[in-house]
Amino acid sequence: MVRRGWTAVIVLALVGMVGACGRPAMDLSDALTPTPSSPDNAAGAAPLPMPQVDSGGVRRDALPAVGACIDADHQTVTCAEPHQGEVTLVGDLPDGLPSALPDDTTMTRAALPSCRDALGEYLGSKDADATDLQAWAFWPQADAWTHGERWLVCAATQIDSAGNPITITGSLRRVLAGAGFAHYQTCTVSSPSQSQTLKFGACDKPHLGEAMPGVQALGRSTDPMPATDTINQIARNRCSQELTSYLGTDSRSDVTYTWRAPDTRQAWAQGYTNLICYAEAARPVDARLQNIGNRPLPG
Repeated sequence: MVRRGWTAVIVLALVGMVGACGRPAMDLSDALTPTPSSPDNAAGAAPLPMPQVDSGGVRRDALPAVGACIDADHQTVTCAEPHQGEVTLVGDLPDGLPSALPDDTTMTRAALPSCRDALGEYLGSKDADATDLQAWAFWPQADAWTHGERWLVCAATQIDSAGNPITITGSLRRVLAGAGFAHYQTCTVSSPSQSQTLKFGACDKPHLGEAMPGVQALGRSTDPMPATDTINQIARNRCSQELTSYLGTDSRSDVTYTWRAPDTRQAWAQGYTNLICYAEAARPVDARLQNIGNRPLPG
């Protein structure tokens, strides 16, 4: 018999994105001549793996409050203690779901857009998709579902290179406001312009790509998904401007922009509606490119 508890899905930001600074470096690609482009997801795969977690016997009347922190067993603890998540929203799933617990694709489409919206509000910035701070969605398990429970709990969590929550201490509330972005920024050791599946590493170790602040919403999950050509044109205009601002110059030939954007209707319906711009170096660098101006590439 399935226990009456939570089912949890970790939400890993944009198509092909997971990881951030502080992770072990992967094998680096050869030196590149990057061009302003983004690879297609020809296979139409789901945005990212979404590990399932059984939280145990949690009842509706024992759900955590917004701002509460939850440990590896999804029990409420003080945020000064080691924990894996911080609650950003407690509410209800949208109407119209079937009487039997739906499959994960249906559930993520119902749950994730609200959790992704709540994440940005809680962190104090819309730039979460360019970091390793991601949304975590919880909903009732099968037996609770048959008893009519339709609650939704969203949490913020920091993820490792496999996309799993890591244990942290302290609150994440508004950590991306002000100068907090750099601490959680995503850097890639694979080429954002050429690799369908990105590999991630530390921003102070050899890497090729850096997710830039200024993540842009392309619409809402309930809107029609823009055509690929439309998204790409928005990306070229937006990311070229972001690169100039990020580098502090528009005259470099050894760093260009590239982007990641939703490329399947399923991803769009699940709330992956943002555009992320990347700065990509022609060769690996071992320090951030932000405000580099016209100085030589580091490393």
